[in-house]
Amino acid sequence: MRRLVIAPNWIGDAVMSLPFLRALARSDPGGTIAVLARRGPAAIYRAEGSADELLPRSAFLAEALAARRGRFDEAWLLPNSYRAALLARASGAPRRIGYATERRGWLLTIAPPPPPGTDHQLRDYDALLAARGIAPDPEPPRLPVPAAALARAHEALEKARVRAGFAALCPGSAFAQSKRWPPERFAALADALAERGLPPAVLVGPGEAELGARVATGARSRPPVLGADVDPVELAAMLSLSRVAITNDSGPMHLAGAVGTPVVALFGPTDPGRTGPSGSPSRVLDRYVFCSPCFKTECPYGHECLREISVDDVVRAVEELVGSVAPSPSGRGSG
Repeated sequence: MRRLVIAPNWIGDAVMSLPFLRALARSDPGGTIAVLARRGPAAIYRAEGSADELLPRSAFLAEALAARRGRFDEAWLLPNSYRAALLARASGAPRRIGYATERRGWLLTIAPPPPPGTDHQLRDYDALLAARGIAPDPEPPRLPVPAAALARAHEALEKARVRAGFAALCPGSAFAQSKRWPPERFAALADALAERGLPPAVLVGPGEAELGARVATGARSRPPVLGADVDPVELAAMLSLSRVAITNDSGPMHLAGAVGTPVVALFGPTDPGRTGPSGSPSRVLDRYVFCSPCFKTECPYGHECLREISVDDVVRAVEELVGSVAPSPSGRGSG
């Protein structure tokens, strides 16, 4: 069987879809899975290995023509958008499986109602699989780090004079600034960890170089800033060499869990019950206030949900996970 999977657009969502992809591949070992994805998520799917082909995101007509040339038997829709359903219909796939959202059910052949949104997002695709009699994969996302990505990560760390076993500070979030713990708090955290023998480095994504510089220049320890010029898999490789990652609700949080790095996750306007870390030891810090969780991209109030998380709170969470001793030369240490 030839199957097309229309992938989600965000890095974190792509990581959380990996158990779905594993289950789909397991259900038809001799079949082919092609994933239509943006460049960042495509790198994740390529490294994970369940996808046999990757189709690039582009203009709608180009995507439709590429999908039609694939002669797929099934199209699986992970986004809930109307566009995804139109693309599935244009592909010519005789079976089109997706949730009945945005009045798109008439474009699909199997369209169960969407899940209630009360479980973790990892389980959001289970009902789609069940509609085709496929057992879900209950395990968390796992992302093997290719040797080439690991070599580039070692090279970048060596150039920045950072040893394996550092604390990865990840101050960004691609979708909404409201999910970001203040950069001055990350700067103070860098100094607090450095004083306790855990050297920090700031890891950022595309377009976050200025944010990373704000953290670095605000800290007496002047941590190096890395990651702005790497793809998500190379960022995951850097995270795999860290002892602990301190993140917002973001793609790096999910990447860290997928490579087994302990995570301290800082949640504000979003719900850790829906998108919290998985796959590695973790601590979630959140302060529910009267408007939590609001899911807004900009806070209309004082951002108390994140501002009430103190540097000391985070340091304690880090020490609960990995201890306060200096990292071992081999990397993550024994904490």
